[in-house]
Amino acid sequence: MKQKRRIPTPLLILLIVVALGVLCVLLLELTGTTHFFHGSKQAPAVSTKTGGGASVNNPKGESGTTSDTPTAPTDPGDTKSNTNTDSSTTLLAPSGNFVSNHRPNISGSPAPNTLSSVCTTTPGATCTITFTNGGTAKSLPEQTTDRAGSAYWNNWAVQDIGLTPGTWKIQAIAKLNSQTKSTADALDMVVAQ
Repeated sequence: MKQKRRIPTPLLILLIVVALGVLCVLLLELTGTTHFFHGSKQAPAVSTKTGGGASVNNPKGESGTTSDTPTAPTDPGDTKSNTNTDSSTTLLAPSGNFVSNHRPNISGSPAPNTLSSVCTTTPGATCTITFTNGGTAKSLPEQTTDRAGSAYWNNWAVQDIGLTPGTWKIQAIAKLNSQTKSTADALDMVVAQ
């Protein structure tokens, strides 16, 4: 009878550890926690809108005002000049993980109060994510999408844009030339104290 060849135990353990490590890195990349294989887009300031007027919220308490102009990509290779934004380009409806948590707590407990957001549309378009509750609207700052068509807002807190306890409708709005398209999140965000 032919005897089966066995893999030595230390080699088997090493293979399992390597496979688990690769799986962990893959999961962290897919959830936007790490940025080994793609750049991170940081939002420098947050704009807010209430009722008919507009105001700007400065979460760091710095003096001066913050404009609502689009933020530049952090990767020099991801500039608008590297994207096709001529007038014949068709704008895609925004998609993506508009908020990483639909049930945050302002206090940070039991659910975290920091979120990450992604808006994917046509490369070179601008994108923003808005939150509305009755007549109050708040939004993340407008960003220009990278060559892959994505804009990222990482580690922003619900307090940064003035979200209060309650139910907020979420909508991503993309603009390119004279085109505008929006997509509503299928789930509302319920902010708890």
